[in-house]
Amino acid sequence: MKTNSILRLLTIGLVALCACSKKSGFESSGCWSHTELTTGLKTITSDSTQREYYLKLPEGYTAKTAYPLVLAFHGTGGDYTRYTENDYYNIQGAVGDEAILVYPNALPNANNVAQWDYDRDLIFFDDLFQELEANACFDTREVFALGHSSGAGISHTLGCKRGNILRAISPVAGSLVDSQDCIGQVAVIQIHGSTDTMVPPFEAMKSRDYWAGINSCSREASVTTVGIDPSCEAYGECDQDFPVQFCLHDFEDPTHSSPGHAWPDFAGEAIWEFFKGLPPAAPSDKPGTGEVPAIVTGRISFKIHYPSDFEGIPETLAVSLYPHGTRQPLYSSPTFILNTDVPIGDYRLGEISEYSNVETDMTGVEFGDYTLSVVVYIAGGNYPIPTTGKDYTGLQDITIDSTTIIADTPFELEHVQSFRVTAVQ
Repeated sequence: MKTNSILRLLTIGLVALCACSKKSGFESSGCWSHTELTTGLKTITSDSTQREYYLKLPEGYTAKTAYPLVLAFHGTGGDYTRYTENDYYNIQGAVGDEAILVYPNALPNANNVAQWDYDRDLIFFDDLFQELEANACFDTREVFALGHSSGAGISHTLGCKRGNILRAISPVAGSLVDSQDCIGQVAVIQIHGSTDTMVPPFEAMKSRDYWAGINSCSREASVTTVGIDPSCEAYGECDQDFPVQFCLHDFEDPTHSSPGHAWPDFAGEAIWEFFKGLPPAAPSDKPGTGEVPAIVTGRISFKIHYPSDFEGIPETLAVSLYPHGTRQPLYSSPTFILNTDVPIGDYRLGEISEYSNVETDMTGVEFGDYTLSVVVYIAGGNYPIPTTGKDYTGLQDITIDSTTIIADTPFELEHVQSFRVTAVQ
């Protein structure tokens, strides 16, 4: 009887230990579950649409071990195989069996080119994360996102809008489009080519300055050190647990349509070293409280002629600057993005609509000659990258001599023309 009592006490103690481990507060619901996961291509329904993602489990994966979770987003025209083949996006080889890897697929746009939509794919991320949280075993303090090109753009967006889920992000060759109403806080390693013509380095540096600012980092030379790679700068005095590194590199891939826009060969190792070197930090809704660089605001007034054969329902406008003389088709992102969310307002087909005193971001804009661009986004298209053959654009050359821009000549709209997209963008 005494022996049985001792055994019973030992059993209760072991169960209690297991329960404590199971309820540590930082394991996903998928830990200790009976869900049988396998590596391979998976599907879920998101926003009434079937979506795909590739799940790469570590060798010997068990639901009793909470792994880091890494979501990696391909560029325009690519898919998950750019990661699984490990020949271009070399993150899989760097991570090995140290983390669960997830490679979501973007949906094709109107031209059947896979492309991320920063509004729709926020919903996809939420649905995908819910699926993973319920079925995979990972540490909720170690959830990371990375991406290239438009995949970098969605990574930036997730860092802002889902910083209460993510521990850190690594955008490669992309910029942050919307830094309003950010939630939570993330560590950042941002990688960008010094000769990138698709996403000009200045736009990437504005993103860098936002992340360094919001994380209270100092960019003074006296406290800046060499980062993970010799091309990287690690900023000093950042908020505890939220470092920021910016890697401006000279790598070029001559086979790429913009050689400096390519994924650099050091990126995979650098990203994973940065991610795994971070101490686990509990997710929080609390954003950083650092001082973000002041935006130089301006105003623009312009007119748009909506043609009689205009197709679709316009949802919003964007106004940007390109190098002087730019014409369709466009092969790069704008040099300066002035405003990406101008209300359509009242319009009539065959008539001219006026837009007066629209606020603009003139940060970094030097006075001189540019090509002014408007984009009219159509319902059902992509955002913020316009959909060729669906969205509309207008271009006109202009001289800027103050922060107030007045374009007297109405924009004549035409469909956004197709540009060459390679599978490695």
